Parts: sequence; structure tokens; C-alpha cells
Amino acid sequence: MIVAPFPLWLALRVAGLSTAISVVLGLWLGWTLANRQFAGKRALAALATAALALPAPVLCYYLLAVFARLWPLTEINLVAAGVLSAMPLLIRASRAAFASLDPNFTKAARSLGASGWRVFLRIELPLALGPILAAIALAFARVLMEFAAARWIAAQRP
Repeated sequence: MIVAPFPLWLALRVAGLSTAISVVLGLWLGWTLANRQFAGKRALAALATAALALPAPVLCYYLLAVFARLWPLTEINLVAAGVLSAMPLLIRASRAAFASLDPNFTKAARSLGASGWRVFLRIELPLALGPILAAIALAFARVLMEFAAARWIAAQRP
């Protein structure tokens, strides 16, 4: 049996775009939840990880149903659904990784005149990179799995 390359290419493109967007948003939210105090922090943390409570096919089906009404383009719908399903993994992993860092490293860098971005890029991110890379791989795999589930659900419709 010959498999057409288009579905595979589409799945890899959607998973790659979803993961890339999720990495940026997930790292930012994870770092914010680990290092900042603000009103509604618990609610934001609960909302950010709520997608993990639903099984992947159910989440994918409902997200695609919602996004199909907002945007008529299928790939945008798939990427948006992928971002919402991958972000909780990245938020949880990055929050735990950033929270486990020794604050003395950050304080020492700040006392030597390093900016916030420099501290993040040169100290915090390299120290937290292991768990974050593992979460990126899991997020990519989850988006691929949900893409397969969405294709299966679409094939079951009459």
C-alpha cells in the first residue's frame, strides 16, 4: 500500500508550528508562574493545565468544532487546537524547572548588572533546559497523536 506524503507532511507541519508557538507561550507562562506573584495566579495555573484533564481525542474534537466556526481555514484550526493541547505540558514542565532553580544564581547575575533577558537567556534557561526539552518532545508527540485522532474522527463521520 502506498501512503500519500501530504497527510504526513501536513501532520509534521501542524505539529511543528503548534509546538513552536507553544514553546514561546509555555516558557513565558511557566516562568511567570514560577517567579511572579500576582492576583489570580492560582486560577491562571489551573486554567493553563486544564487541557490535560481531557482525553486527547475528546479535546481535539471539541477544539476543532469551536475553531471551525471561528476560522474557515483547516490548517489554522489544527494549529490552534495543537497549541492548546501542547501548552499545558510546556507550562507545567517549565514552571517546575524554573521554580527549582537556585535564586542565588539570579541574584548574583543581577548584582553584577545583568538585565532580565540576559539572566533568563544565560542562566535560567540553560539550567532548566533538560526538563524543557523533554516537555517539547512530549508536546510534539501529543500534537501528532491528536492530529491522528482528528483524522480518525473525521473519517468516522458519515
